[in-house]
Amino acid sequence: MALDPRCNAWRADLADARLRGAVAAPRYVEGQQARVVVGRAPVRRFPSPETGLDTFYHYGEDVLVFAVAGGYAWCQSRFDRYVGYVEEGHLALGTPAEAGHFVATLGSYTYEAPDLRSAVIDFLPRHSAVVVAAPARTTRGTDYVGLDTGGFLPRACLSPEQPRSPSLVAAASLYLGVPYLWGGRSFLGIDCSGLVQCAFRDIGVAVPRDSDMQRDAIGDVVSAGAIADLRRGDLIYLPGHVLIYAGAGRVIHADGVSMTVRRDNLAAWLAARGLALDSLTIRRHKAAAD
Repeated sequence: MALDPRCNAWRADLADARLRGAVAAPRYVEGQQARVVVGRAPVRRFPSPETGLDTFYHYGEDVLVFAVAGGYAWCQSRFDRYVGYVEEGHLALGTPAEAGHFVATLGSYTYEAPDLRSAVIDFLPRHSAVVVAAPARTTRGTDYVGLDTGGFLPRACLSPEQPRSPSLVAAASLYLGVPYLWGGRSFLGIDCSGLVQCAFRDIGVAVPRDSDMQRDAIGDVVSAGAIADLRRGDLIYLPGHVLIYAGAGRVIHADGVSMTVRRDNLAAWLAARGLALDSLTIRRHKAAAD
């Protein structure tokens, strides 16, 4: 079986040294450690701003860099293994410092000064791993910490532990109303598989990025001839889309028609598309049940 280039770093001229023997390449390269130093780094299939994006790497995400040319780095996330091109300036090469805190809210802005009235530098999504380099400074009752990459972030948005939700459905519900964005996986925009990935991350489970990868990997396939056979947290896959069953006949999904994360009545949603539940793929992960 051919290796998926979305999660295996190989191209015509070189490949990840770890793939030696699995793919043929003129040369093999040991990936150089780096981390993402912008809130959301667009990941593209080709090194050009005119090409569409596939996903985003987020601030603090560790990556392996295999090549740098023309202002772009060809790299692989160590979080979900996704491979692509990001702007060279969105990365800091070298062994990343150990992060001591994580953004525990749905996201936080960073500021030029420890003051909410100062210029905004960036937006760091939930789960962003940060290194605090300067002690807290208080402005009008709000504490800010300085980051090692510059700028200040409200201390109340940080936690020494990864943020968690009590269930998959609770985690997905955090994103209700968030705009749909192809390739997105944050509060500023998210797609259907990004919503699933973020929700699972909130219950401490890492899952693949794209819906077809998830359909083949998350938990176990179960049979469901009727909605009554579903359990909260089940994943319902059809080509190019995934919905999270929220119980009581409802689903949560990032909908590319209304362009938002929303709840829908599953029976009505299926009927409007002429779909039968038993023709779709249902995946159930034990950690997602509640």
